[in-house]
Amino acid sequence: MNTGVENLTNTSTKSAVEYAQALFSNRYVIRFIVAMWITLTCNTVFYENLNENVLVSAGLLLFALNWLIISIFSVGRLFKPGLILLICISASVEYFSTRFGIMMDYGMLQNVLETDVKEAADLINFRLFFHFLVYAALPSALVLFVPTPKSTIKRRVLTYTGNFLLVLGLLGTLAFMHYQTLSGYFRMNKEQRYYATPLNAISAIKSHVKMKLKPKATTFTQIASSVAFVPFSEKPTVFVLVLGETVRADHFGLNGYERNTTPNLSKLPVYNFKDVSSCGTATAHSVPCMFSWMNKADYDEFTAKNSENVIDIVKRAGFDVIWRDNNSGCKGVCSRVKTEKLYEVVTCEDGCPDELLLEGLPKLLEQKKNTLIVLHQQGSHGPAYFRRSQQKHKTFLPECEDETFATCSQQEIINAYDNSLVETDAMLSSVIELLDKQKDVNTGLLYVSDHGESLGENGVYLHGLPYAFAPSSQTHIPMLFWLSDNYQKDVKLDRTCLNEITAKPTSHDALFGSLLGLLSIDIKTEKQTTDLVTGCRG
Repeated sequence: MNTGVENLTNTSTKSAVEYAQALFSNRYVIRFIVAMWITLTCNTVFYENLNENVLVSAGLLLFALNWLIISIFSVGRLFKPGLILLICISASVEYFSTRFGIMMDYGMLQNVLETDVKEAADLINFRLFFHFLVYAALPSALVLFVPTPKSTIKRRVLTYTGNFLLVLGLLGTLAFMHYQTLSGYFRMNKEQRYYATPLNAISAIKSHVKMKLKPKATTFTQIASSVAFVPFSEKPTVFVLVLGETVRADHFGLNGYERNTTPNLSKLPVYNFKDVSSCGTATAHSVPCMFSWMNKADYDEFTAKNSENVIDIVKRAGFDVIWRDNNSGCKGVCSRVKTEKLYEVVTCEDGCPDELLLEGLPKLLEQKKNTLIVLHQQGSHGPAYFRRSQQKHKTFLPECEDETFATCSQQEIINAYDNSLVETDAMLSSVIELLDKQKDVNTGLLYVSDHGESLGENGVYLHGLPYAFAPSSQTHIPMLFWLSDNYQKDVKLDRTCLNEITAKPTSHDALFGSLLGLLSIDIKTEKQTTDLVTGCRG
């Protein structure tokens, strides 16, 4: 009797194992499981932002959509690589959206692809590794062990087509049933599309590929028919443009921040703009945009890359132009002028301090000819804010020393960020001091940040959100300029007029025309440019 029971048990166990093996060997079952996995585990922020009235219907629709996407990208021999790629992409987006509150769009993808090794290293840590292990490696292992089907090609095509039509029918049915409710909801909450994974990543990749496949321009457009430096003094002009990184206006001491993050600048006669909007929320977009002749509203990346920018215009006016970089590059802006990539010359374990930009600067400033020097800072680039300030400038303590922010309070994150501004203040004041010593040339400095930064407000960190949904902390940035006494006297700038100009709202749109105005460069162009300075000449 016992032997019979044992045989029955063994047979049942064997049957269960065989059934499980058959089930998990079925590609259509695996596609279903992966779609369910991504929908349930890689869309946390999507669900958190949903109204409870549409939670179930939106979740079902997202599952059907993901199932369709997975079916498309895993056809035939693409089954394993396609599924694993989608799993890894979804797991990555899930980590950064939940950890830092990012939205995945074309701009964010552009940031990822243009990030250098040092910047990426700040984001690689044990938490990311563990997250990837659970959310990507385990489900990918399931996919890897799925055997290759032994049926005929004709049978596989028919089965796949039937499955695809089933998924498409499910998606269509759900969309029809909930169209009235969901269409209105998503029309009013457009930001939700940036949280729906992996649709957000696929859409971003599509936009990126579309941009890359654009035919290369056959001509380089000169937007100015004539360019001329208009001398205002017998002395040459030596001007420094400091391009800041990730500095938000409301944490800049000169703008009334409760902490004095600009102790040195506050003692200097600078003209500070208190209400300045950026062209974008990320370096890859803002930098080429702010130096181009186009306004934010009509900016086009392709056009900007194939036409001259304000740096090119200054060079055409006879200035020596030097771009010194302590960041991840100039995003194409400096491709036609002399460039010094200081981060490639000097090895710094935690990223080079911006003091590096001062090395060799006195010699450059002593040139007795018209010169524009651009200093591109590391600035306040996160999330490792604590690495952006030297010990002597760590005014606000304790500061966050965890790149994931997981073990830090919001105040500690703010402390680390504010210390990076103290570092920038010291660097800017040092440049001004050097410029002020040059008595045989007219000197000046213009400082402007590329974009701002979120520090945990409403659960959002870092930057790069789509502009339409970005908080002011990411879009409002500091801008100021300083001119030597000789410069102001010779160019006959009215101080009262300048103070009135700085009190008015402005944006990156004004950089092109205003820099030319400060340098006394006259151009003839059909393009509309904004010059905040020339109107204040006496």
